[in-house]
Amino acid sequence: MLAVQKKDNDLFYRSKASSASSKTPRKNKMRLVYRAPTQSSESDHDEIIESDHDETLEGMPVTEEEYWDQYYTDTPYEWNDGILEVKPLSDYRSNLLQIFFEDLIREYRNLGIKFQQIKCEIGFKMLLKKGKKIRKPDIGFVGPDSLEMEELDCSYKGIFDLCVEFLSDSKPSEVKRDIQEKYKEYEEAGVKEYFILDRNETHTAFYRLNNGRYEPIKTSDGIVRSEVLKQFQFRIQHLYSRPDLNELIDDPVYQHYVKIDYQKEKKRADLTERLVEQEKARAEQEKARAEQEKARAEDYRQKLIALGISI
Repeated sequence: MLAVQKKDNDLFYRSKASSASSKTPRKNKMRLVYRAPTQSSESDHDEIIESDHDETLEGMPVTEEEYWDQYYTDTPYEWNDGILEVKPLSDYRSNLLQIFFEDLIREYRNLGIKFQQIKCEIGFKMLLKKGKKIRKPDIGFVGPDSLEMEELDCSYKGIFDLCVEFLSDSKPSEVKRDIQEKYKEYEEAGVKEYFILDRNETHTAFYRLNNGRYEPIKTSDGIVRSEVLKQFQFRIQHLYSRPDLNELIDDPVYQHYVKIDYQKEKKRADLTERLVEQEKARAEQEKARAEQEKARAEDYRQKLIALGISI
């Protein structure tokens, strides 16, 4: 439950434990069937999991106060100017795509560049021409020059600098929401960069704000370079091939931030190996020289003996 407090005419949202029931009765959690890909074919049973995604709430009229009070803390729900919207369920392939992207972000932290990464539990409000929207992107980023979130904040009081949505295409309306509706909303609100990552690659797109309008980020070389996250870059193809990060250290796209400690250790190990090899080569050369000297000495001794000179 959220406590809504007035302060300087702004809304500040703080988490607050409460045992009070919601004013509007909530429907029971749906029982959804999910089968994750597996290498084993021993079991033919689907895994039954519990989910808060109640799709019957899609389109339900809800005031902003009711949304903050009853639905905001439940991750699946966003608010579209008086209408409740249900964020679609992810699937395993989308999950793998998100894991790889977040792995790159964790490596990016090695650069020490200041930024905040915000998961989908936390949203932000946009005041747009067509009303107010409260969105929870799958991942949001706040750059070094923007308003920071405080540790106890449950919503972001500004506009995210970069929004990432992992597209679900189980319904045409879900595709439209990400590639059209949120595109327009984020553009108008001033989200500097918007990444749409589609597990099927069909709708994957990368946009950057330029004079108030979104333009596709230039990726003719297959590389996305973010301006919000300075020096963060990746090859689009790797979102889908998902190579082991250790395989990326020889790629100039990643060398400056991926597995930096591993690279240092590898360089030290390579240097040590080269020094050992050099020392071994020197020892072999010394041994060869010693053998040559010994052979020359023996040859000289034999010549002296042949001349009747004893030594």
